[in-house]
Amino acid sequence: MKRRAALYFHIPFCQSKCLYCDFPTFAGKESLIPDYLHAVSTELSMVFGAEGWGFGRSIETIFFGGGTPSLLSADQVKFLLQKVGKLTEVLPDAEITLEANPGTVSREKLAKLRAVGVNRLSLGIQCAEDRSLKLLGRIHTVHEGEEAFYWAREAGFNNINLDLIFGLPGQDERDWKKTLNWAVGLNPDHLTCYGLQVEEGTPLKKMVDEGVLTLPTQEEVGAMYAFTMDYLPAHTYRQYEIASYARPRFECQHNLYYWKYRDYLGVGAGAFSTVEGCRWANTNCPDGYINRIKKGKSPIVQKEELTEEEKMVELIMLGLRLAEGPDADDFARRWKTSLESVLHQTATPLIRDGFLKFNNQTYTLTKPGKLVGNIVLRKLLEPIL
Repeated sequence: MKRRAALYFHIPFCQSKCLYCDFPTFAGKESLIPDYLHAVSTELSMVFGAEGWGFGRSIETIFFGGGTPSLLSADQVKFLLQKVGKLTEVLPDAEITLEANPGTVSREKLAKLRAVGVNRLSLGIQCAEDRSLKLLGRIHTVHEGEEAFYWAREAGFNNINLDLIFGLPGQDERDWKKTLNWAVGLNPDHLTCYGLQVEEGTPLKKMVDEGVLTLPTQEEVGAMYAFTMDYLPAHTYRQYEIASYARPRFECQHNLYYWKYRDYLGVGAGAFSTVEGCRWANTNCPDGYINRIKKGKSPIVQKEELTEEEKMVELIMLGLRLAEGPDADDFARRWKTSLESVLHQTATPLIRDGFLKFNNQTYTLTKPGKLVGNIVLRKLLEPIL
């Protein structure tokens, strides 16, 4: 059987940049899209050529992320998918996801995207309050988000995720409950619920530091997350990962590649790849990316070979995001030792204090453990950090 991998396309273009975003994305550069797609096509030939890491690999999942991938036309998405199909095998049942901003889609566009092969849609809804959407710099309203969801269903998308954010400026638990209730009412197949991260260098960070915006307290944010972990499973959405909730058989297969520490290939400006313990990153700037490709140069600007300890840490950290925990059999296969033997000493007090469980030869975070996950991870991984 051929080795398999996930493939990620980074589409770094946006109509406008949200206050909280620290991703390598750019507003006002849409004129670069045709040249950018040509460069991505060339990079694909490099990746899947005889000297590339993707050579001989079958693609099990494809994910168009950004930025705002829904700024691409259906024909542009088709161009990239056809290019991949010419270079390597895309499995017949491959999950093909596209992130979409509700403010950039129409009924006709969604129908065309479905027709060219996109079979999973991730809508960046964020919340069910127009005042918060406006504050964040989102270009859609709650009504437009709802409209986009129904258009997607009409177009034949039977696998739809909604992205939601809690811990927003001025948001309280009642507001968050309203958002969850509204989202569940739409009947999506998957929900991703993130706590807002205030990142250095973003307009949001500056506004919080200057007192222009006030964030909920840590206790309030914790209460929102705790409520989410009770509310969504009670409405048939299993929490299979720290921030992800799905109905049966609708778990995001692409993201499971990351969390299970499997090989993934990223193409485009700012894209990352990790294959067999080697990690590399492309230049962030779309202009620079295009120019490097035009000159026949690799877009890679950073590369590292992880040590065995670093690989262990990553497999454990990513695996602990999952409801079933790190894969103990995979760990033993890779390092010829058991997960328990590596973590027993530091895990024991965390189990005693109710933050971890040990079952089926692996460790999982309890609900209290998820609420303070970073602290638990730091204590657990002390011996190999």
